[in-house]
Amino acid sequence: MTEYVKIPNIFKRETFGKNKLIEGEYSSPELEYLKDADWEFTEKIDGTNIRICWDGYRVSFMGRTDRAQIPGHLLSRLEELFGGESKEELFEQTFGNKEVILFGEGYGKKIQKGGELYGSVDFILFDVWIGMWLQRDAVEDIARKFGIRYVPVVGCGSLKG
Repeated sequence: MTEYVKIPNIFKRETFGKNKLIEGEYSSPELEYLKDADWEFTEKIDGTNIRICWDGYRVSFMGRTDRAQIPGHLLSRLEELFGGESKEELFEQTFGNKEVILFGEGYGKKIQKGGELYGSVDFILFDVWIGMWLQRDAVEDIARKFGIRYVPVVGCGSLKG
């Protein structure tokens, strides 16, 4: 199944000293080209990348890569949220036999530094792949159908500020 792309920093970093960002020096020509476009900025969740995969018949759980290990307590929470016959039926009713990946973040106690920030372990949705990337409103609709949280938008604007 598809892995989520690593999102680059907007700006280049110093190669010496404190490794700070160099505002105004874009990390790629694409970002510089898109600097004036309207962007949505979402909250950064400090956790571990999780894929909820529906192959058209069954649900499976994966980390950011196919080799990633999911902590046991997070895997139990994912089973609560997406496992069982009723959730399988919901996947089937929502997506049919199309392959779908729900991309999100597993966060909370004993995951990165999230326990201090978020408390108990959970999952939050940030993107959906269904042969194409879904628009924000469709991602939010899927989150509501599954009774899960989605990453909130914290701002809108250009990369120039």
